[in-house]
Formats: sequence, C-alpha cells, structure tokens
Amino acid sequence: MDSQSAWLYRGEWRYVILSPGHTVFFPSGTIHFVFRVQGVQTFALGGHVLQWSGIERWLKVVIAQLKNPEITNEDMASSAPKYVQVVKRLVANRMKAGRVEEMGGRDAVARLSTLLK
Repeated sequence: MDSQSAWLYRGEWRYVILSPGHTVFFPSGTIHFVFRVQGVQTFALGGHVLQWSGIERWLKVVIAQLKNPEITNEDMASSAPKYVQVVKRLVANRMKAGRVEEMGGRDAVARLSTLLK
C-alpha cells in the first residue's frame, strides 16, 4: 500500500503549512481544504489539471461525489456529466491512436472504459 493509501483509508488527515514563496500541487481528485491566517494577504491561484495518469482516480472521485453530494461544495449533478463526456471522447481518441500506454496500459484503459459507461 502506498503512503497516500496508508493514511487515506484510515481516515487520517495530513496538512502542510506553506511559507511565502511555496507552491503546492494536488493531483486531480485530491480532497483538500485551505485555511489562511486572518489579516495577512494571501495570493492563490487554482485550476483544474487532469493528467492521463490521473483519469481513473479522478473518475472514482467524481462517482463518489455524485453518490454523496454532501461531500463536495460543487453541484456535481450538472457539471460532472459534461466533464465526463469530454474525458470519454479524449480517451476514445487516444485509444484509436493506439496510445494506451500513456494512460497506464491496457488494464488501466479497460478499467477506464468500465468507469466511463
């Protein structure tokens, strides 16, 4: 079991305190909270980056959020189907081009295909 799985499935939390100039990157599907010190200016940028290697994990999180809408602060019922359809097309195009290794190989693509149905 990798380090993340070891603490994630035991329900443990981890935290990082960032200092000025530090950067943090969360892979797609990482559940996170952000707290900041009151009275201190904070500059933060956010965005969504979905890597080929993270599609399966992202889909599992999306499925969990659709089944349990109280675990997210987004309206997944309206946004998730749109995202999933885009990813489905991207995966299909990648498969047609024979580029399955970039998505984790044949086994990973088979799991993705099941999740994307």
